[in-house]
Amino acid sequence: MKKQFFSVMKFPVYVSIALIIIFAIAFILVYQAYSVLLGWSLGKKILYTGIIVVVAWLVSTWLLILASTTKKFKSAGFRIYLKWMLFHVYYRISRWMNTIFFQRTSTFRESFLNFNNEIILTNHSHIPGKKILLLLPHCLQNSKCRIRVTANIIYCEECGKCDVAALKKMSLENNVQAALASGGSMARKVIKDFDPDVVIAVACHRDLIEGVRDAWKLPIFAILNERPNGPCFETTVNLADVQFALNKFI
Repeated sequence: MKKQFFSVMKFPVYVSIALIIIFAIAFILVYQAYSVLLGWSLGKKILYTGIIVVVAWLVSTWLLILASTTKKFKSAGFRIYLKWMLFHVYYRISRWMNTIFFQRTSTFRESFLNFNNEIILTNHSHIPGKKILLLLPHCLQNSKCRIRVTANIIYCEECGKCDVAALKKMSLENNVQAALASGGSMARKVIKDFDPDVVIAVACHRDLIEGVRDAWKLPIFAILNERPNGPCFETTVNLADVQFALNKFI
């Protein structure tokens, strides 16, 4: 639980620190300029007013995004605006902070994914009639399996040598579509063809972060796979995490 807490907190802490620094710099600039207020030209007045407005906008939007982890906003358009800011502004700000502090990229990505998961759970849990897609990486399959499962998981023969059989059973029991994708292009095609309301995606740090950012408008709940045999080879997934996600969205 402690590990999970710090994993979620790293991303919002980075953004908050960055905004505090930006606010402090803006305050100093405006305060120093205020001492010569009478000598301001129209251009300087516009410049410093613009600085104040931009900083206030960044801070207020970030506070609303933090609130969206526990509160559901009714306006779909407003939620899209917050998601755009999260993925296109605050993600970049936090990534810069992660570089400055010389932190591992994988832990930063995991923190962002977990933070986004909190927003997805708050806004999309337990809504009847949703089309749910369980999107899985092809590397979950046993490398010696004679059946290469792609797209629809129904073709798995359930030999039990990998997690695919258990995931197939989960998808059938919960009446959700499940598919294996061999890469980003295949994943995009599966999503386009099925047109889901919510995606539960299993993959590595890099593929998940690229996927959720590429399809940022779509609610994607991210679950990291486990790599006991190295990257992209006979990976596994915590089945309890998948079942947890299914229970939340069904």
